[in-house]
Amino acid sequence: MLAPASITYTSDSLSTGPAGSRRRGCLRLRHRARARHNSLDACPGAFTLTELLVAVSIIAILIAILLAGLARAREYARTAQCLSNLHQLSLAALSYAQHNRGMMPSDGLTMSGYWYPEIKPYDNNIIANGLCPDAATPVDPTATTQGIGTASQAWGLVNPGGAYGWLQGTTCSYGMNTHAGGDSVIPAVAAYGKVTLGGNTSYYGGIASATTIEANGSALITGAMESGGAITLHGGITVQGSQLPNMPGMQPPDVTAIYNQIMDTDNPAPTSGGNTIDFTNNPYLYINGNFDASGQMTIIGSGTLLVSGNVTVDGIFPSQGAANINIVTLGSVTIHGQLDLNGSIYAQGNFTNSGNQGIHGVLDIGGYYDDHGKGYIAIAAPPSFDPRANGNQIVDSQPLFGDCIWVDGSPAASDAVPSNTQTGDPTLNAQDQMARFCINRHLGCVNISFTDGSAHTVPLAQLWQLNWSGNFRAKNVVVP
Repeated sequence: MLAPASITYTSDSLSTGPAGSRRRGCLRLRHRARARHNSLDACPGAFTLTELLVAVSIIAILIAILLAGLARAREYARTAQCLSNLHQLSLAALSYAQHNRGMMPSDGLTMSGYWYPEIKPYDNNIIANGLCPDAATPVDPTATTQGIGTASQAWGLVNPGGAYGWLQGTTCSYGMNTHAGGDSVIPAVAAYGKVTLGGNTSYYGGIASATTIEANGSALITGAMESGGAITLHGGITVQGSQLPNMPGMQPPDVTAIYNQIMDTDNPAPTSGGNTIDFTNNPYLYINGNFDASGQMTIIGSGTLLVSGNVTVDGIFPSQGAANINIVTLGSVTIHGQLDLNGSIYAQGNFTNSGNQGIHGVLDIGGYYDDHGKGYIAIAAPPSFDPRANGNQIVDSQPLFGDCIWVDGSPAASDAVPSNTQTGDPTLNAQDQMARFCINRHLGCVNISFTDGSAHTVPLAQLWQLNWSGNFRAKNVVVP
């Protein structure tokens, strides 16, 4: 019987010969491959250069989007603050109107200047409320000359002794729509006949004539000059408002109608005149005939004096202070002496001044107005019998204040779109005033407040759609 075969078990490590050597080499290669694989598994964040560049680009885009969004959010916040400022200014103007017979503030309404100081008592934070966050710094903070603003800069400062000294060094980002202002319709002097200015009188308000205006003295006019015919200026005349010749429909109130209305409805008492006018028992008195104030006049109380003839002031009227009196006469008024009046004068005839007049009210003249004297006339709210006593005719949703490069503006539908919405119209062209408001201050828009106290953001092209005045006719424009 044959013996069983002998079986020998050997491990690879003990294998000999060429085959064993190959097996050991394969084991080493597999071990190295496993080590490399495990090493890659231990560094999962490894990126190629392309992947890194893509990641960096995405991050940069996200940051740019985020920054743009933050910048827009900051602009929205500044716009909201600007709207709040304009809302406060409108509320102050409405408060002013409540204390001034419904008359809005305006340029030249008082001797103190214009709307800013006029509403200041009604806004205890007007310095801050007058500055838009997007235009809080004036064009040149060190300037003392005229400083017209831009879309990103406030207007101001000005030389108090210069032509715009009535601005009193104010810095502001906003302007008023003078169509809504107290002197946009109601001038300081309104005459059916010719207006001649040959003296040295300061007119803190506008001047209007149904025929023509001629000035050859050294007068100051802070408001607009409006005429049914020509406006001719010579000499040292200073006009700070618009000059509007050939205006149709220039018609001051009918003085005869006002006189008759008072006589019929207010029961005026007769007075002999003389050197004393006493309104203690009746606020309406009348003189049947001429009134000659040749001495030192004394006025007791306040009221309205009606005169059927002419009024002549040869002396001092009144002897002390200023008379709180309105004068309505069917004749003419001639001043050779000194007249100080806290009131208005209505004359169906002519008005001539060769003396010294100081009038805080309005003058309505049925004939011509000829001033070769001196003094001042500062517009104030008309008395209740004047058809304009409630101020000018404010229309619904009328712009009141807005982002502006200057203190005011009187936009017209015919005004052109400015070629540069960053600067507006730095020439302050009196015949093209929409360009003062048409500035790119808030992402292609401006903020406007209205006579109802509200404030809104308005795209520039829609400025021509707003109801700036009673005769404004909206039109479509394209703002580049």
